[in-house]
Amino acid sequence: MTLKRFTTEQLNKCQELELIAKNSALGSPPSPQRAQELVLAAHGDEFAQAYAQLILGHAWLHISEHVHAIVAFAAAVAGFARTRHLHEQTDAMILLGTAHLLQGKPLRALDFWSSALQMARKINDKDLCIRVNLAIAQLYLGFGDYESALKHNELALKVARWLANDERICEALINVGSDAFRLGLYSYTLQCMAEAEVLLQSKISNKVWSAEVVYYRGLVYAAQEMHEQARVALEQAYKLNKLNDNLWGKAHSLTALGEVLQALNDPGAAETLGRAHQLACNAQITHLIRRCCLALIRWFEHNNQQADTLPFYSQLLQNEDSDAVKISASHLQRIQHLLSRSQVRLLAEQLT
Repeated sequence: MTLKRFTTEQLNKCQELELIAKNSALGSPPSPQRAQELVLAAHGDEFAQAYAQLILGHAWLHISEHVHAIVAFAAAVAGFARTRHLHEQTDAMILLGTAHLLQGKPLRALDFWSSALQMARKINDKDLCIRVNLAIAQLYLGFGDYESALKHNELALKVARWLANDERICEALINVGSDAFRLGLYSYTLQCMAEAEVLLQSKISNKVWSAEVVYYRGLVYAAQEMHEQARVALEQAYKLNKLNDNLWGKAHSLTALGEVLQALNDPGAAETLGRAHQLACNAQITHLIRRCCLALIRWFEHNNQQADTLPFYSQLLQNEDSDAVKISASHLQRIQHLLSRSQVRLLAEQLT
């Protein structure tokens, strides 16, 4: 922010919005209603309004309203571009790509991340370069290439450590740990989550990440059939997400908890899975909807309640392959080319 451009009143307003935006990025945005009030209050000040739109995007993203988040982040990108604030514009563009990814449009996300990387390199902002690299690594998850996702997240972690950037270190640790879980590397997952937890308890405040650490610990316990330990961890993860009103986190943790209760033959499994199914539907998370449907079908069939399985069989048939995304050779080449140009990769190579 170039301070001399602003009056004292404008500066105070922008600093207030900047603080709210920072808290929003750390997992604690205001409600969409409050964020919309900020947009209205910023009318007449284009830079302040861009910041308010950024906050609004975070608010919508927090409750999995991805279409609304896309509109808000796009408005923020345009506002920052008009006022020539390249750092803020790049930040908003990364978030715009993330919203598209969560909306099920990974290739559209790649377009925005490509532009964001070009801008981050232009202004020589290594923190933004790491964030783009972490974002692009998520594309590999959508394509089912967990090994490539792990590789690129480890690359970002290496550079974040070199830069001594605690926030990016923590984010990368959680990403690396989650990739390791998908590959069955459970000790590695627990190691990453333990290190991230130390940062979250000492240097960083991020309610979303704090819940994720507990969530992945619960998933590891469940995968190792340590169901009682998994139950405790996943109940805690759900409580943390509920306190923070994070729909994505609530849906994921409650789904996993329901599956654990089912493995324990707990009478509360069906009720928990039913609530998880509703949350997954609200958030439009197709793979969670499928998991809940399958778990409920197994539960009802096991308890000779065949009639209760029919709605879930119907939903499975309706949603079959709806979230499948295949990566073409051309898109894979584009991703690899983009990552090869990232300053993150160049810095990592200099460190070896």
